[in-house]
Amino acid sequence: MTSCKHRRSHAETESIPARHLRIQSLLFQEVSRLFRGELSDPLLEGVAVTSLELTPDGRNARLGFTLPPEFANTGPAPVEEALKRASGFIRSQLALGLDMKRVPHLRFIYVGVAQEPEEGGEA
Repeated sequence: MTSCKHRRSHAETESIPARHLRIQSLLFQEVSRLFRGELSDPLLEGVAVTSLELTPDGRNARLGFTLPPEFANTGPAPVEEALKRASGFIRSQLALGLDMKRVPHLRFIYVGVAQEPEEGGEA
């Protein structure tokens, strides 16, 4: 049964054009870079993009994001609003940085709260 699942996932990967996968990967790298240093909204500090899925036509992208542990109590609503406000800036930076004619519309999906780094001292 495991081999069936493996064949199915391998066949699905083969059906996605290499160009589409390359663009998806480039978009993810560039968005991650923007989140690490280009966004000035304090609500987006510590927010991390965990996934990016580009639709087959390239018009839309779903981005999964996690909140830093200190935002666990407030929930995702304020961060989602900040992401909506920042999406135009993010798209313009993607267009400049990747030299793309058409930049996909961005839809942010809350994934969860990032885990705090473990203290390295336990034996």
